[in-house]
Amino acid sequence: MRVLVLTKPFGPLAPEVLSEQLVRAGADGADLLVREGQTVTPDTPERIGETARALRGNGCEIGFLSTDLTSAGPVADRLLGHCAEEGVTRVRVGFYRYDAESDYPAGLDRARRDLAGLADLAARHGVRPVLALHHGTLRPSAAHAMRLLDGRDDVLIHPDPGNQAKEGSEDWRLTLDTIGGLDRVGCVGVKNALWEQVGSPEDWTCRWQPLADGGVVPWPALLAGLTGAGYTGPLSLHVHYANDDPSAAVRRDVGQLRGLLAEAGATTLAR
Repeated sequence: MRVLVLTKPFGPLAPEVLSEQLVRAGADGADLLVREGQTVTPDTPERIGETARALRGNGCEIGFLSTDLTSAGPVADRLLGHCAEEGVTRVRVGFYRYDAESDYPAGLDRARRDLAGLADLAARHGVRPVLALHHGTLRPSAAHAMRLLDGRDDVLIHPDPGNQAKEGSEDWRLTLDTIGGLDRVGCVGVKNALWEQVGSPEDWTCRWQPLADGGVVPWPALLAGLTGAGYTGPLSLHVHYANDDPSAAVRRDVGQLRGLLAEAGATTLAR
């Protein structure tokens, strides 16, 4: 398994500096986030190549790329084209949001059409789109993701137990069974969260938490299960909690994840 780091906490670092930070943290590579305020933005897709070269120079890679793309168009075409040029074959698509005040069937149909167009465009570039399980969207669980896909088999799934904890939880084995097994997994998101009472007995919130501090996701058991099932794909570590030193926070969580993987008997590209 490759330990990747979602680059969100580093912000708009130059590619060379971002590469140095990831190497220092002990990552095998980047889950490169393309978003305003980041190293690569939707208006600067050529920086995918710059970042890939900087990472390769330090023995790393872009192992995965995360975007906010939800439909085909010129921006998506350019971005996917630059991914293809650099051999980045798996790209996380954006969020098809759930709106409780809107017409759910109509919103689901619209999301299906947009995703179909985006998936067709990705296929022309030789890139596989990946759909993350994410709170606040039309696919917080595996079952909802499969309903959104409506029989499409060209889109991979990105399980993320930390995200799923925001709306509940799902046994990782049920997730795999629902999507059709490990061959359908494009990446696994790694982070933890904690539910805490903030007021009255009925007033609770779910907040992100350092991986070493534990949380509602039983990562030791989950990683042991994935290892036993034969998962060899990428893990994307997400540091979303507030901290004063993103580099130090990422470094601590990477170290914690590598320790958990060692305990699980996983084979990794340990740096």
